[in-house]
Order: sequence, then C-alpha cells, then structure tokens
Amino acid sequence: MTLTDLAVDVAARTAGCPVTIWGFGIGGTLSGLVRASSATGSPEFADRVVELVRPALSARAAPTDHLIPVEALLELNRARPSVAVGAACEQWVATVLGAPRGGRGGPRVHRPDLEPWSSTIWVDCMHTDGPGLAALGLGEEAVAYASEYAEVLQRDDGLFHHGYDVDTGRGNGVAWGRGQAWALFGLMDTVLAAPDDALSKRLTRLVEALARHEDAGRWHTVVDDPSSPVEHSVAAYVAWGVGRAVAHGLVGDGHGAMAHRAFEATLDVLDDAELEVSEATPVGDRTNYVTRATGVFPWGQAPVLHALLDRLDGGTHA
Repeated sequence: MTLTDLAVDVAARTAGCPVTIWGFGIGGTLSGLVRASSATGSPEFADRVVELVRPALSARAAPTDHLIPVEALLELNRARPSVAVGAACEQWVATVLGAPRGGRGGPRVHRPDLEPWSSTIWVDCMHTDGPGLAALGLGEEAVAYASEYAEVLQRDDGLFHHGYDVDTGRGNGVAWGRGQAWALFGLMDTVLAAPDDALSKRLTRLVEALARHEDAGRWHTVVDDPSSPVEHSVAAYVAWGVGRAVAHGLVGDGHGAMAHRAFEATLDVLDDAELEVSEATPVGDRTNYVTRATGVFPWGQAPVLHALLDRLDGGTHA
C-alpha cells in the first residue's frame, strides 16, 4: 500500500469519527481532513468538515467558544471560500481576550463556570490560544498568552503539567502524554507565526525532555512513568509535530530521527487505518490517567493523517 492509499484510508476512518464541536483536540482533525481532500483529490473529506462546522459558525457564543480551532477554520476557508469564518474568529478573539484571570493573576481561566475545574487552566488550551491569535495576526497577544501558560505549566524538567490551579498556584504534577503534544503545538505554531526567543527555548526543552523519555519510538501515558501504559497518540503527535519543528528549523536536525521512529512505531500499531488511543482525559492524579479506556477517537486519528500528509508534501506544511 502506498502512503497516498494509506492517507485515504486514514482520512476515511477519521471522517467517520464522532466529532464534538468545539471540543479539545479537534483542530487537527478538521484541518487534516481539509488537507486530505486536496492531497488525495477526495472532496468528500472537506465536505465532511463543512457539514460539521457550518451549523456552529452562526450560532450564539457558547462557553467553550475558546476551543474554536482557528487554524482549521482558516484552512477550510482557503479551500472553500464560500464558507465564511470571519464572524466565528472575531467571536473567538473576544472570548479569549475577555476570559477572567484567577485571584492570583496569571493565565486566564476560560471556564470559571465548570466545576470542579473552575480555577483550572489546561495545557490543552496552549494549542488553541497562542496559535489562534497568531494566525489572526495578533502576534503580541499570541506570545503573551503562550508565555503565561508555559510559565506556570512547564516544569523544571521541560515537560508540562496537564493542569494548573490559579487559586492554589500549583500544577497537578502529572506529565500527561497527549498533553505534551498540546504544549508542543502551542509553542511551535505560535513561534512559527510570531517568533519569540523565550518560547523557542521552551520548545527545545520540551522536545529534549520527550527524547529522554522515548521508549523505542513510543511514550507512556504519564511520560516520565514507564510503568504507565503506552499511549499511542503521543508517538503520532511526535511524528507530526517534531517532524514539522525540524523541517521549519525550530529544533535541531538530530530530532528528525526521533520523529521517524515515532512514525514507524505508529504505523506498526495501526489496525485497518485506525489508531487506538485513550479517551478524553480530565485533569487529575496519576490514577486518573492510567485507568482511561481506549478506543478510536478524532484526536488520535488526526496526527496519523497529518504525519502521512507531511511525508507526501515534504513535511513543511504550515
């Protein structure tokens, strides 16, 4: 089977996944399907994205509007100019910039209405806020947001806490595997659009930390706990994300070998173009992460699809 054939199969499985609009981790799913349409000559994949997002583009703002994947909407608009995304992006900017800060200041809390995480910030927000602001030309704001999150979420060892409580001033202490991907893309996509030396150094520290904890092209669901289960989504995101970071010169070329091993390890566990990964995971203690159920989810399919497409177009897709 060629990479193109495999990309078509993975895209088809991805298009069939239930997708929550707007949920964490779907940006890559939507943008991947749009890319796959162009790369494989299969308009049905972009059609699926239009079907998913169009009803929400004119809807009244919801509390989770900060999760709108700006980069996916812009990619869709480039491919399908008839799909107007400007109003949704403007609404998103207002929601993000207007989010309240906690009592101690610091990063903004997007969901103060959501118990028991009303004072929690998530590493997940790193892959929406900074990159989204940067993609819309708000570079200064993008760097500020990414910096505020990274300041409290990145640990001394370079890995990221999954969550941080703005009231207590503490991280949850768990380097959740897929969370490292959200940090990776948050830093990388912000820096690509709004270069910043401090964020670039944080990105390098994260990639070096991931390299220290690699297990033959794979990573564990708690990255620095080898007794925790292997989480296949991490390798898929490393294959995609670190591969892009190398291609754009954001990290050293030597990390390209790690991205290649991650890609091969991902292909090894694909089953009928599907990748089994952990379910949606809230912030918690170690037990919360090692007991998650697994299945086929859009946030697991997305990095496989993008990694395949990057290898078809040379790995520099922005």
